[in-house]
Amino acid sequence: MPTVLLVDDDPNILRPLRLLVEREGYRVLTAQNGEAAQAVAVIENPSLIVTDWMMPHVDGVELCRRLKGDSATAGIPVIMLSAALPPHSQEPLWDVLLLKPAPIARLIGAIHKLLDGALPDAP
Repeated sequence: MPTVLLVDDDPNILRPLRLLVEREGYRVLTAQNGEAAQAVAVIENPSLIVTDWMMPHVDGVELCRRLKGDSATAGIPVIMLSAALPPHSQEPLWDVLLLKPAPIARLIGAIHKLLDGALPDAP
């Protein structure tokens, strides 16, 4: 079963997002900041990461830089969620950018697409 790591500092976004992604049949991990997300990614090796950009301390862009700079996490696809356009980067740091409020169907579709359209195993 593919694992999705959701990263957002707002529990009012993280909780419902977790439920929606779990409903799709994925195993879901969460982190409330970039630093915690990096640690979870190294330990758990998720199939995909969905992160917010604007978070205190380690934001989503810095999280992506750290992930891409570590051979253990460099290959994990990332969906960046943002209420504003993140700064342009020379190197590709994420695979998909979705502006908030992104329709949940677009997010779920991006998750499926990045995971090669493979639907999770049926229970």
